[in-house]
This record gives sequence, structure tokens and C-alpha cells, in this order.
Amino acid sequence: METIQMLKTLCQANGVAGCEDGALTAAETICKDLGPCRRTVHNSLICEVMKGKEGAAHLLLDAHIDEIGLTVTHIEDNGFLRVAQCGGVDRRLVMASPVVVHTAKGDLSGVIGSVPPHIQSGEKKNPKIDEIWIDVGMSGEEAKAQIELGDKISFVGPFTEMENNLVSSKAHDDRCCCVAIIKAAEQIKAYWEEHHLEPISLTVLLSAQEETGGLGAQTASFETDPTQAIVVDVTFGTTPEIADKHCGDLNKGAMIGMGATLSRRMARKLIEVGKEQNIPYQVEVMGGGHTGTNADGIVKVGAGIETCCVSVPLRYMHTPIETISTVDVDNTAKLIAAYAISEFAR
Repeated sequence: METIQMLKTLCQANGVAGCEDGALTAAETICKDLGPCRRTVHNSLICEVMKGKEGAAHLLLDAHIDEIGLTVTHIEDNGFLRVAQCGGVDRRLVMASPVVVHTAKGDLSGVIGSVPPHIQSGEKKNPKIDEIWIDVGMSGEEAKAQIELGDKISFVGPFTEMENNLVSSKAHDDRCCCVAIIKAAEQIKAYWEEHHLEPISLTVLLSAQEETGGLGAQTASFETDPTQAIVVDVTFGTTPEIADKHCGDLNKGAMIGMGATLSRRMARKLIEVGKEQNIPYQVEVMGGGHTGTNADGIVKVGAGIETCCVSVPLRYMHTPIETISTVDVDNTAKLIAAYAISEFAR
């Protein structure tokens, strides 16, 4: 499947953290020829791409498949829904947003309501998440008959193709990285088969609940027990407002993470193969003792897993219009595959 179609299929599937089933079903279809897949107890998807002999190197490729959203906390007698955030929702952007409420009886379209400016008084403010409401067009009796407390709500963000290889959608964080590691795994597997090499173990992990703490990656990496892990997530893409920060430029390749908890050896190897094979890349310095990605959990699993982080630049993070470059996705896949070949092909 082409990159653009994979992105559209995964991003437009729904999978709010803690309720990733729609996105997982879409991913299982994409991965069906890559290797046997299974879901973990916490609803991460593990795809066993290659299985090496006992003692063989084991490379884990991780990207999280969940997206930010909302959770129903209360149903008013007049049918309006009160909510809490599920992941890091930017409350400046939620007003007047279209949403979908996912219930056991089917999906319901809704909108996040607001008080018209004509009848507001005093200083205008961004309401807190627990101050907003969702209108699904139902009476209280109808809403309570179909909607349950705890039902998840996803934002609507259409998939839009733009100029210069850019695409906009909800859930590019982190589905564009899911596409990158799937394509990397395809390339690694094809190389091993073409050259009749003794297989290493290669696992693709599309992990759940990163937006709510990283539970999926930490538990699944314990189960799979890799010797190395490459975590792929998004990072801040350059815009006029943050042009003076060390952000990633779109269309200039993935960002290779340098941080205290990350493997400097792996990062240097990624840089080396990028230079050798003319695969564009950028460098991201991750200060302090954390990266804000699944790498923070994976690196300390068991006796410790050698881990590095590769990031795809993304504009407008945690909004329904997240924007990335398809070329960056493809080059991220090429960089990871080139690393695996250089590191493990014998």
C-alpha cells in the first residue's frame, strides 16, 4: 500500500487512548502480510515480522497508535454531555469542534457548544474542559439510553492533501509514525529474504495509551524482550511562531534524538548511515532525563533496553489539523531500515 493511502487509512480510523480498537483493526489489515499479529492485554498490537534463533538480536520498532480525545463524564437531563480530556487536549482549540461519540450502540455525531459572543459579558476566556458541553441533538432520555459514562469521543479532522508533499489530518500523532515503522519493517524483511540472511528477530509494536502515560509500550516491550528498540514519535515542526526554537523542518527528514537516557551509539549509527546513503536527517537534542515519548518507559524495562528515538516533524500538534510531510515518513522508514541492515546484516 502506498504511503498516502496508509496514512489516510490509519489517521481517519478512530482510536482514542484506552479505546484503540478502530485503529487497531485498520492496522491489522495493513500488517496482514507483514507477519502474525496479536493484541496484548492492554490493546497494543504486536506484529512478529521475523523470528530469529534463540540468542539472536531482537529489534523492536515502536510507534503509538492511540490519539487524544475526550471521555463522557456526565449526561445532563437536557441531553448535553459533560466530558474530561483523554490525553493532552488543547482547550484553546476545542470550541465549536465537530466530534464523534463512540458508543456500544454505534457512533453519534456531535459538536462542542459555546456561548455566543453576543450574550457573553466580562472578559472572554477559554473554558476548561470540564466547563464545556457536547451537543448530540438528543434529549436527556434519548442520550442516557444510548450513551454510557466513560464512552470515548474523538475529534473530526479530514485528511487533506496540500502542496509540497504535505498532508493534514487528525491523529498524525502518532499514526504517521506507525506508517513509518511498518514501511521500515517491510524493507528490512525484504532485504533479509533477498540476501538469504539468517534472520534476526524483528517486531513492530503499535502501542496503546501513550497519550495517557505510556502503559502499552512499557508492558509490550517487557513481553517481547528486545535487545534494541527504536521509538518513533512526532516532534514539533517549524512554524513562524516557533521558528527560533530548535524544531524540525518539514521535508528535511526525520530527527535523530540525542538525550541522556537514549543510546548515543545507536544515534551515531543512524547519523552515519544517513550520511552514507544520502538519507536526509536532522538532529534533536532532548534535554533533561526524559524524551516525552515511549522511549522513557521502554529504556528501563527489565534489565534495560538499548533505545533510541527518531521523530517525524509535525505542525499543529494535538489539533485536528496536524500536518506532516509524506516524504519525511518515507525517509524515516529508509533511515531505520538502513540502520538495521548496517547493524545486523551478516
